[in-house]
Amino acid sequence: MNQESPGIPAGEPPVGLAPAIPVREIFRRFWPWVRPDRYWLPVSTALLVAGAAGEVVSVLLFKNLIDNVLVPRNFGGFWATAAAMVVVALASALLVFLGQYTATRIAERFLLRLRTGVVAHLHTLPPDTLRKRWHGDVVARLTTDIDQIEQLVASGVIDAASALISLVFFAAAAFYLSWPLALAACAVAPLFWFAARHFAGRIQRLSRESRRCEGSVTAVVEESLANSELAHAYNQQGREVDRVRRHGQSLVRADLATARVSELYPPLLNVLEVVGGLFVVGLGAFELTQGNLTLGGLLAFAAFMAQLFGPAQELSGVAAVLGTAGAGAERVIELLDTESPIKERPGATALADVRGELRCKGVRAGYGGPDGRPALQCVDFAVAPGEILAVMGPSGAGKSTLAKLLVRFLDPEQGSVLLDGTDLRDATVASVRQAVTLLPQQPQLFHASVRDNIAYGRPDATEEQIVQAAVDADADGFLRLLPNGYDTVLGEEGLQLSGGQARRVAIARALLRATPVLVLDEPTADLDAPSARRVAAPLRRLMSGRTTVLITHDRELAREADAVYRLSADGSGLGMDRSDRSDRRSA
Repeated sequence: MNQESPGIPAGEPPVGLAPAIPVREIFRRFWPWVRPDRYWLPVSTALLVAGAAGEVVSVLLFKNLIDNVLVPRNFGGFWATAAAMVVVALASALLVFLGQYTATRIAERFLLRLRTGVVAHLHTLPPDTLRKRWHGDVVARLTTDIDQIEQLVASGVIDAASALISLVFFAAAAFYLSWPLALAACAVAPLFWFAARHFAGRIQRLSRESRRCEGSVTAVVEESLANSELAHAYNQQGREVDRVRRHGQSLVRADLATARVSELYPPLLNVLEVVGGLFVVGLGAFELTQGNLTLGGLLAFAAFMAQLFGPAQELSGVAAVLGTAGAGAERVIELLDTESPIKERPGATALADVRGELRCKGVRAGYGGPDGRPALQCVDFAVAPGEILAVMGPSGAGKSTLAKLLVRFLDPEQGSVLLDGTDLRDATVASVRQAVTLLPQQPQLFHASVRDNIAYGRPDATEEQIVQAAVDADADGFLRLLPNGYDTVLGEEGLQLSGGQARRVAIARALLRATPVLVLDEPTADLDAPSARRVAAPLRRLMSGRTTVLITHDRELAREADAVYRLSADGSGLGMDRSDRSDRRSA
């Protein structure tokens, strides 16, 4: 192990590069999230183009002002032309505002749909699949990367389309004023194209590395803050700061490399614009001396040139957008392409009227490790409705793997898990989890009110039902002593509660959900003896009348079971023993 992070080989960055994807494929993948607003795309484009057309009219009015008012010194025509220019300017400004606002609305709705869609996909993945990724990097992909995709797929389409049509308008006006000068201006256009082609690929390659480094920084910061208690306890705060600094330095180098290319691109376009403009204006001055062009016409043509190069720069700037947005899109697509190992079979049916008869037949399960060793093998047991089965064995025997099988976070490689005689793989995943409640080893609480935490599995529960669940979990007493009672907002991971209190809130949540099958994964783990005893009574009430698989090391708690199933150190089933039940009932 190195000092970088547990489980990461020396020299290996926390976050790898996502596979490269062609731009056409990026549009194909993300267009479905734009489709609901597809009719607004041409509306926004039309408004922006109309605003550009107003600028064309303003320039032509300016030409008229020069040729018919200033040159002949005829002040009488000033007011009419000036009034027309003000009206056109106001109309153009209004059209541009409406176009930009519509584009922003499309962009924000796209971001909401895409971000929600990616989160929805991530929630189809079992917890173990998500744990293989750095949470900080996933957050970076859901925020910054998705924002960059929008600049390409949504507002990028509008900007490119409006720039292209505006370019046609300004070019047509330029040809109308002087076709020789317009042809000269067109001769500069290939320079923009060559510049865009040269920079596009380099920007995308550098942006890809920059996005990876940003994901690494976010991942390391998230992990460092999550483990701040350990850092303080082991006096390693400086080490954590150094980790963030090292990855931050990598990000700085990547961002600077990207900036050297992407920030050079716009100034280069400005230079090309100035050179092209001077070339055309020089020709225009010659046309003026030859009497082929008026002064107003020359100044108007110069204005059109400035406006002509603006859309040309926008179109050329698509290269930079393709680079940064393409790199972000590759990282988001990698998330979307992550498949769940839990597949719902065609024709799967929903479980109904579940009684709670639970059975494992020849179950073998694992996580596909390099050695191919299973976490569980030869597991056979049967639990009648309402019975309690304690599962015991040494650490690493596969007890938590069994819990994952029972709630379909994992499917067996061999054998089957049956509920009321139905293989869980033949039932819909949603109905399995509606019938089975898992109480995990660590009570998981949200940064929300006590009421919301208890009602998480049953959001429609009444106040009386929530309170009754807390009473049955022996939690009502200490909950009412909190600053705002049931309205108290718990800190992250239930920071305001002790371990035993957090466990009882989790028990109240499970009681309120009231499913026919219950899986308890080490419900008294990490609790001292007095806290474990206080939790025991609520657990008995929770297990009463429900088919329960009780995974525990606690022999005292295991005495509550009707039978005990034992696992060996290698995950092999050793059979079921009902003698504990006889001893308990005779006591």
